Amino acid sequence: MYTVTLDVEDSNIDIVLNIVQNLKENIIAKCEIVSDKNDTQEFMILSQNALEKIWDNEEDSVYDKFLEV
Repeated sequence: MYTVTLDVEDSNIDIVLNIVQNLKENIIAKCEIVSDKNDTQEFMILSQNALEKIWDNEEDSVYDKFLEV
């Protein structure tokens, strides 16, 4: 048995899942979707305090909207 890993853009995931679903019977034993969005969101939450201290001034107020989670 082999494991195949595919990196798929968000906009194309439905197409790939459709292809996998059509192949699944007698060909694919297991299909698992792993998203890296959770890792990105966790990083943003952990780093928000540090970023607020760096960007907590009038000069960088344009970037404040990116600190909101």
